[in-house]
Amino acid sequence: MYIYTIQAMPGQKAKFEGDTSVKYRVRRVNDSIAVTKKGRSEIIRENLEYDEAVALVNGFNNVEGKSQVIREEVARQKNEP
Repeated sequence: MYIYTIQAMPGQKAKFEGDTSVKYRVRRVNDSIAVTKKGRSEIIRENLEYDEAVALVNGFNNVEGKSQVIREEVARQKNEP
């Protein structure tokens, strides 16, 4: 499963959440990979306004939630006799 987060671009510091004077990037972390392994995290988009980044993360999380439900349903069906 992927976890999506918003970060300020390197070298920029937001004074508060949603600071419009700062550009943001969206990161994705694959939590099914062990923490000690490389390649667990990747940058999806860079140089976004805060509203664009929030909309992107909400969209990704919505799709990820739906796919998780489907994966659980398939696993449940495989375990039924």
